[in-house]
Amino acid sequence: MKIENVCNFYASKYHLSVVLYEYLRKNSRKEVITFFEDGINDEMKMVENRANHNLKNKVNFNSNNNIHDTYIKQAKNIIFILRGSNLYLREANSYIKEELKYMKNVKAKIVNCYDFDQQRNFMKDIIKGSDKILYTTGEKVIE
Repeated sequence: MKIENVCNFYASKYHLSVVLYEYLRKNSRKEVITFFEDGINDEMKMVENRANHNLKNKVNFNSNNNIHDTYIKQAKNIIFILRGSNLYLREANSYIKEELKYMKNVKAKIVNCYDFDQQRNFMKDIIKGSDKILYTTGEKVIE
């Protein structure tokens, strides 16, 4: 099992939706599981209405307050996308890592999405704990 940690900083739910839309469109063959304390379904609909590729049927952009009831099915490549408070992110990360322990030959990415205004004082620490950062243009390795 290999887990890659990716961070993202967004200015608004709509900004996050634009970033995730492009990222998920490029990674459409991978299993995607979301953990959103507060969903971005409305914002994602606006982005999809302006584009010609629909992600909605494949990815849940609604709130997911009951982290431990989320089913993680066995797959070779899984992308987890998380958005919420620091407590919510810690709990979701812990749950994901515990569930992945029982899976073999899994390559997983955990994308933790942070509100820029709420995390601006902790960005350096967040970046230090990540392998990559996700921008609108894609992933960049943190050096």
